[in-house]
Amino acid sequence: MTDRPRLDERTVAGHLELLEELLSGLEATPGPTAERALDAIATLAEVYGEALARVMDRATAASPELGAALADDVLLAHLFVLHGVTTGKAPASEPGAAFIPLDTLARRPATARAAP
Repeated sequence: MTDRPRLDERTVAGHLELLEELLSGLEATPGPTAERALDAIATLAEVYGEALARVMDRATAASPELGAALADDVLLAHLFVLHGVTTGKAPASEPGAAFIPLDTLARRPATARAAP
């Protein structure tokens, strides 16, 4: 457990909106610095996606109930969808629930684009 306070769904949704605005601003900024920043973000998202997949694999293997509980969390469910992590469940849709657009951070890292 952590001593850090948890964010409520409204705060998470606000952070996600801000993230989308910041990413859109970066995408609209020409030049190599913006490209490198977007590549860094995409690479970080890819690593985090792999980490989420590993957590889900281990949680489900240890306890199917734990895997189901993780998939029931609105934010986690959307992150699983964003990163292509299979949970066996569709994300919950609740009014006011956090929503992450599927194209958020979908940019491929520089290493993936380097090949012709």
